[in-house]
Amino acid sequence: MRPSAEVAQALDIPGSQAVLQVRRLLYFRGAPVVLDDLWLPLSLFKGLTEQVLSAYEGPLYGLFEKEFGVRMIRAEEQIRAVAADAESAPLLEVATGAPLLSVSRGSFTYGDRPVELRRGLYDTAHHHYRNRLS
Repeated sequence: MRPSAEVAQALDIPGSQAVLQVRRLLYFRGAPVVLDDLWLPLSLFKGLTEQVLSAYEGPLYGLFEKEFGVRMIRAEEQIRAVAADAESAPLLEVATGAPLLSVSRGSFTYGDRPVELRRGLYDTAHHHYRNRLS
């Protein structure tokens, strides 16, 4: 797909360059807890398909490095509280307006080159947000 101006700016690419958008829902003990949207430069991740993502068992960054040679070196995150909207609430099985944690992350590879924009919504009613970026 063509990126929005915001996505193109975050990935430092021209608006005419295609990106791959991935939406995933992560479960813990059978309950949905994270709704993630990721945008990746298609030029770096050609061949990344739903089947590849579904078949890989492990963290996404491991897949990115192993299959595409893209190593994430660092990430920057912005975290804030938001209310579940009409689109995210049913996916996360929460009421519209329920409190969620919104995490926006930019990930970078060598040369401080941005290679991923990620936006996640976390249901923290029974869990807390924990992240190790190393």
